[in-house]
Amino acid sequence: MIDINQIADWTEYLGATFEEVSPCTVTPAQLEAYVQVSGDANAIHQGDEAIIPGNLLVSLVPHFVQQHLNLDDTIIGMTVGYDKVRFKAPVKLDEQLFFKAEITQVRLHKDAAYVAYQVMCERAGQMVMSLEMRDHYAQKKTAV
Repeated sequence: MIDINQIADWTEYLGATFEEVSPCTVTPAQLEAYVQVSGDANAIHQGDEAIIPGNLLVSLVPHFVQQHLNLDDTIIGMTVGYDKVRFKAPVKLDEQLFFKAEITQVRLHKDAAYVAYQVMCERAGQMVMSLEMRDHYAQKKTAV
């Protein structure tokens, strides 16, 4: 668990790695909800052999990271970008996915930290997606 009580604590975790212990799956109901919201009517995302949309896989990453963070109540965080998103193999419904991440960069600025993660998603030991994610964490402003 990454324990952050104050912004400066991020520097202690540069190079830290964490991974999913329990598999993540995309169910038919989740896929249907995503397709309806996104309007993605591509035939490859339909039926029993549907391929999961890449953007749906990407959308699972922040939740995975947040499960491994213990942020003090005075700290807020948000994802500010993705780079080098690569889809290496198709993913189908109900396949077991495992995420892994490494904190590759921490940059402190005033009461904030910019944190970069290298994230990989695997299925049965085969990488299916990789990306770099950047988050911004800051101290909540107190009312005057």
